[in-house]
Amino acid sequence: MKESKKKITIETIDKSKISLLKDIIKSQKSLNVKKLPYGGHWIFFNENISIKEIGIDGHPKRGSFFPKLLGYKRMFAGSSLEFKKDIELESTIKKVSYIKEVVRKKNEGDSLYFFKLYNSYIEKKIELLKEIQTIVFVKNNYKKKKNNYKKKVKSDLDLLYSKSFTYNNIDLFKYSSLTNNSHRIHYDLQYAREVEGHKGLLVHGPLIATTVLNEINNLIKKKITSFKFSIITPILVNEKFTLKIYRFKELNKNFYIKIFTGQTKKIAFIAEAVLS
Repeated sequence: MKESKKKITIETIDKSKISLLKDIIKSQKSLNVKKLPYGGHWIFFNENISIKEIGIDGHPKRGSFFPKLLGYKRMFAGSSLEFKKDIELESTIKKVSYIKEVVRKKNEGDSLYFFKLYNSYIEKKIELLKEIQTIVFVKNNYKKKKNNYKKKVKSDLDLLYSKSFTYNNIDLFKYSSLTNNSHRIHYDLQYAREVEGHKGLLVHGPLIATTVLNEINNLIKKKITSFKFSIITPILVNEKFTLKIYRFKELNKNFYIKIFTGQTKKIAFIAEAVLS
């Protein structure tokens, strides 16, 4: 596939939305009143698509930006973020998005398509934030038989922090509203179970990542320069999960993050962060 056409969205960073985000992520500390908090970019630049242009899954119909890929469902698998400069509240920012890479892989006999979605956030020709999202398309009837993530034992880590969270139906509704996200896996239980094969409603990936970024920022008073995360398995609504933040012993600026779910301590989310 050739590099897609660029999609441009321009929006003013409205500070009134930030207080709504703070409430959803249950931040115990006040968010900065002058700059966009880490992860705050996900609540902006989300187009209000006409109902006529919405597909059965709640996402915009495919064919113009993403290819149609009939018979496939879409999943958000992770992201890599480079925070270059602060985004000031009430500033006007341009977001430029395009698909640069598509990789087809085989898993348990089925084809999976991995799309690299590039997002660049620009003010007056200066890139403030660069993000590369991984979007995966799998067959509609595809059900992951097991968690293929191989737990890596890292002996060079010191545990700094541990905290448990739960996101309920109201939290999911508020975040969907704040982000204009109409993907039905976040609110339509019958669809989530019967069509996409999940055990329940799913917590938004960006909401989990924003929670992690906020906790890192509260714990360590230094600028986050980069953050890369992968979603190993979805976190369900009302499911307790535990966030653990580690520091690499030999690299004081580098941090490793894990999220565990359930009684079995299953790993659902991993990330690495670099601080200044």
